[in-house]
Order: sequence, then structure tokens, then C-alpha cells
Amino acid sequence: MNALGQRLSKEETGYALVISVILLFVMMMLLVVGLQAGNSALDQSQRGIEWTRTLTVAESGVNDALSRLSGDRAAVSPCPTSGATACTGEGGEYQVDWADSGESVVITSTGYYPGLDTAEISRTVRVTLEPAPTFRYALFSEDLLEVKNNPVVTGDVYSQVGVVIGANTTVCGSVVVANGSVTMENNSRVAQSFASSACSGKDGLVWVGGSIHGTSGVVIEGDAKASAPTGTSCNSTSTDYEITGGSVLGDATACGRITSTVTGTPLAGVNTAAPPVIPLPAYTFDPANYPGINCYPSVPSCDETNTSAAAVSTANVAIDAVRTNMSGDWAIWQTSPTQSTLLDLEDLVLAGDTTIVTNAPVDFGNTTSIELAAGVSAADLVVISLYVPTGTCGTNGGDCSIYGKNAIEFDRGDPLDPNDGVAGLLYTTGKMSFKNKGAPGEGALYSGSMDIKNGFDIIYNPRIERVLGFGVALETVLWEELDPS
Repeated sequence: MNALGQRLSKEETGYALVISVILLFVMMMLLVVGLQAGNSALDQSQRGIEWTRTLTVAESGVNDALSRLSGDRAAVSPCPTSGATACTGEGGEYQVDWADSGESVVITSTGYYPGLDTAEISRTVRVTLEPAPTFRYALFSEDLLEVKNNPVVTGDVYSQVGVVIGANTTVCGSVVVANGSVTMENNSRVAQSFASSACSGKDGLVWVGGSIHGTSGVVIEGDAKASAPTGTSCNSTSTDYEITGGSVLGDATACGRITSTVTGTPLAGVNTAAPPVIPLPAYTFDPANYPGINCYPSVPSCDETNTSAAAVSTANVAIDAVRTNMSGDWAIWQTSPTQSTLLDLEDLVLAGDTTIVTNAPVDFGNTTSIELAAGVSAADLVVISLYVPTGTCGTNGGDCSIYGKNAIEFDRGDPLDPNDGVAGLLYTTGKMSFKNKGAPGEGALYSGSMDIKNGFDIIYNPRIERVLGFGVALETVLWEELDPS
């Protein structure tokens, strides 16, 4: 190499070192940026975990409240939100309150991470619970159910052992009988729609664990099914589990013969599963469900085992004093109740939701009306009679658990608005009977046995599907988060 080349080589030696230093610096900067990005992502991920964990802590408070309330509706929170004490949950602490209105329970729970005093995150949830839906039928009877002489029933009908639909009666809904037959008399109809009661969209089904017998002018607008117990040998000519008379506009399926006029497909000698047996919903009285209850007798406790020979007479005096402005919860426990100790509910005027629970028979009187007080647009009436008669109850009275005669009316309000007027649930483990036409009542009738005669109309209203004391548990109807922070 000549002298010039040697000089140039020596001058270029320093450039390699400079480039190496620059590359090393760039790599270090990229490493720092990468580490910062990784730390930021890790922080965000950790924050997300803590955010989610705090919600879980808040829900732990809800679960704690549910556990306490299932054992005692009068339970008190050990760590209310108005206090300085927190309860320990998995991954944090919580404070919880609940309010029992009688109709529903509202639980409010706030979760704190890592704890109440050092909270970096807090989340609050509110859960509203109501009794599980229980009442889905307009008419329900464990025994034979008779609906006679021109009434209109809007809603489904159920009986364990049999239904008689009298002449000129319309049921807009379905008729279901678990272990028995349906008899439909002249010009009766099970409809899918009925304009005069604003009823539409129903199944119009008749489904029985027995036979369906129709006569002149009978119409079933939906399907008809005459089912037999599993394992029954079906025969298309058999008079057991048959469908006879009238018209079926849908399909007809019977384990026995079919003589009805069928617009859809007739399948005789073919079995289908019978309807399930549904027991009368069981009622449990708990005074904690009814804050401020009017109880007779009230001492030593409001309890169905604590009775008085003067309970009904005393309660009738108290009810009479507020008959035109009735509201609230009432319990009347009579010693040895009979028809001589009738609870008088004639001519009630409701100023608000009213619940009446008794072991005595109930009388709605003669030519009476359940109205709304001035300025009140809607009220629910629940009457529960646990009286079980030993004598005969019919449409002319007798030994009935709940009875009314001659134009018993319930104020419907606007017939097209289910949220106004009076919606009533009349429930008894015994016998119920109503006679003679009044304005249609909205709600439901449930009983051990029932006899409805002379145009007593009923329209099912879902406002009464959830009632305290019925259903095995409370269920969530609303979950919401409040002002997350």
C-alpha cells in the first residue's frame, strides 16, 4: 500500500467507532421505549383486573345480603354504606344496604379496592328483587272448575281434574286439564282473539289428560289434544281420550276417536304427552314481608298460630272505618273460624295497594263494587283466605272460603290500559264462588275448587303474577351499576 492509501485508512478508522456508538444509543432508546410501553400495558392490564375485581367485591355484598335475607327478611346489614365499617370480600371490602318495601327488595352494594380506607377504585351496584312469578292463569282450580252462563274469561284456565265451560261462554286463551276432561256446552268457544275484551294473540288450545266433549255450536280456534297416560294403548275408535262434537279449527290429536269437524289435521289413535300436574301455589305468611301490617290480634305476635275469638269482629270494625279509603296490609287470625265469622269486604274503595290475609271466610257482599279513591289511578288488591270449608259451597253461597253475589265489580279503568284500575288476586286453599254479572275484573282467581256462574267475567292481568308469600325465592328483575368511579 502506498503512503496515500495508508493515510486514508488511518483517517477512516474513527468513523466505525462513531457509527457503533450511534447504533448502540438508538438500540438503547428503543429498549427504553419498549420497556415503557410494556410497563404501561402491564399497568393498564393490572388496572383492568383491579376494576373487574372491585365489581366482584360489590357483588359479594349482594350475595351476602341475599344469604341474610333468605334466612330472615328482617335482617340488618353488618356494614351499611352510612357507617364506617366495611365487610371483607375476596379481593377488597364492601358496604351493603337493602330496603324492603314489601313488594320488592332493593340491595345497594359498594365494593372498594384495596379497602374502604385506602380505596383506589370503588364500584356500586343496585339489584332489585321480586318474588318469582307464580300466577299465570286467569282461573286456576285444583278441583272441578265450572264457568257457566255467558261469562268471558280473558286468559288461560287450568284445572287438575276437569273443566265445564257453560253455554255461550268464551275463553280467550287456552284450557288445560291435567287429569280429566273438558266439557263444552252449546255455543261455547275457546278463542285466539275476542274483540270485545281486546284479547288477541292467544293459542286457543284445549289440552287435557282425558276427553274433550263438545256440543252444538262449540268452537276450538286452536289445537285440541286428548292425551292418555304414558303406555296407554290408543285406538282410533275408542271412546276413551276422545274428541267429540263441535269444530276444531287447528289440529286435533286424540288417543281415542275424533268425531269433531277438524279444519287442520285430525290424528285419531295417536297419543301425546299429558299436561303436567300443577299444584295450587303454596302460601307462607311472614309478617316481615309486610312492614306496618294491621294485625288482629297483634299481641303477643302477628302470627297465624296466635288467634283470637274476636279477631274478625274487631277487624271488621277497623275496616269499616277506612272502607272508603282502604290501603296497606292486613292480617286477621280468627279462633275456630266459621261462616258466622265472615270478614266483610263489601264496597271497598282503594286508596292504594291492599293485601288482606286471613284464616276466616271472606264475603264480598251483594251488589258491590271495588272502586278506586279519587285521584288514585291504579291499585292492586290481594285477598288470601286460608279457610277450608267442611260444608258445601255453591253459586248460591253456603260454606265458602271466598264468596260474592250479584254484580261484584272491579274498577277496570281504561280497558286498553293494564296498568290502571284495580287488579285483583283472590286466592284460597278452600272453595270460591261468584255469581251474576258485573263489569269484568282484571287479575286472577286461584282456589282449591271454584264455581263461576252467570256472566262473571275475568281478565288476566300480569300485574299480579308476583305476590309476596308465594314462590320459592326472590329473583333479580333489575341489575344496574351506579356512578362508577
